[in-house]
Amino acid sequence: MRIPLWAAIPLVFVASSGASSAAPPVQDCRSPAHRQLDFKIGEFDVTGMEGAKAGVSRVESLLEGCLLVEHWQGALSGFGKAFFYYDRGGGRWHTTYVTDDGEALVLSGVFEGDALVFRGEGRLSPFDGMHRMAWSPLPGGGVKQFWEFSSDGGITWKTPPGPVATPATRRATTAT
Repeated sequence: MRIPLWAAIPLVFVASSGASSAAPPVQDCRSPAHRQLDFKIGEFDVTGMEGAKAGVSRVESLLEGCLLVEHWQGALSGFGKAFFYYDRGGGRWHTTYVTDDGEALVLSGVFEGDALVFRGEGRLSPFDGMHRMAWSPLPGGGVKQFWEFSSDGGITWKTPPGPVATPATRRATTAT
């Protein structure tokens, strides 16, 4: 008995599709690029430029190191969460910060020396315009954070007033 040509085509396709496919390379978050921000992992007392307590921060690694989540609580009021992840395709870090009053700020950045510098535009009340935030490790396990904004397209930059928004040094309180 002769097999019709149309019946043999799927068999050829199935046989050839299985033989030519190779296993995709393993993609995970153990690369050195994904580990660059690990210095932020831990629990920190956050102080402002004048040394007053600004709040507390707890940063944890989730999804096998693919995502860092920061849990922020201000000393006087306010809390929020920040999500940090590295995009291997674009070679950039991204963060989204969400506050307890429903505002969000989305930034992206790269390392400049030992500091991860995020840039972007948005509104985080009352700061509307361009934002620049940087994090760098300090000796002894601390983290330096610096935030400034521009409401004139980057011509001038200002540090937001108040204990939470001033440049802050985070000191590790417990090891993780």
